[in-house]
Amino acid sequence: MFIGKGRYIDSRNHDQQCAQNEGEKTRSEAEEEGSDDDEVEVRSGEENEEILFKERTKLYHWDRKLNQWKERGVGDLKILFHPVKKNYRLLMRREREQVLRVCANHSISPSIELKPMNTSANALVWTATDYSDGKMEQLAAKFKTPELAESFRRAFTDCQSHMSQTDAAQVSATEALSRDSNPVVFFNITIDDEHAGRIISELFAHIMP
Repeated sequence: MFIGKGRYIDSRNHDQQCAQNEGEKTRSEAEEEGSDDDEVEVRSGEENEEILFKERTKLYHWDRKLNQWKERGVGDLKILFHPVKKNYRLLMRREREQVLRVCANHSISPSIELKPMNTSANALVWTATDYSDGKMEQLAAKFKTPELAESFRRAFTDCQSHMSQTDAAQVSATEALSRDSNPVVFFNITIDDEHAGRIISELFAHIMP
């Protein structure tokens, strides 16, 4: 096959090249069509949890080196409850990033104390071990209004109160089970042939080494 002046192309190679290009185009189009049909499931880890509180806020952490508050992110601050595990946690993701990266994630325990920030009536301060970086952090959440900050405080302390009641009930149930199921041995103490008292020892039969 002649193309222009003084140029020659083998027609067989030309046909093979065209077929190859057509095949690559067909495969490329099929891949693009397939990618549109395929659905990618993205799990956040929150699917089995109930949202008890959710409000947009600005999160800060205390920078020990600079000795000042530094912004960590802006987004929805959530208090989540897992009905199976019976635990509570605080979670926040940055909303300005394409991937909603976690900027706060820690469990809620009765020992955490919420305090108002001295410089703002809209902000609360607390200390917790944050899972997002694995460090003990002093955190602060600043809301739009003092009312929203108070709503967060109530939701947070309600979780702590419920946890304390649950823990007390579990301890009481454990003690009752222990009394009903474990044998008890009595030791009478005698000093100079006089009864001095009795020691009660509980044998924990259901505890395996």
